[in-house]
Amino acid sequence: MRTNYLLLGLVALTAVIGLAVSGSPDQADGLARMRGDVAFTGEAREIALGVLALGLGGFIAYLAFTRR
Repeated sequence: MRTNYLLLGLVALTAVIGLAVSGSPDQADGLARMRGDVAFTGEAREIALGVLALGLGGFIAYLAFTRR
């Protein structure tokens, strides 16, 4: 199977599941509560974004220096 069709199928499946979950008020409430519970807040968020920025910068530097 071609990769494009597989990705298209996964996107369609995600959209259908998202519509099914968001259609139920109880499940939508639970999903919103879950997102709030797992979200980074305060200093943890700043540290996570800093680590992500350093990692991305390091990767870009690696690609810049190893490319011929």
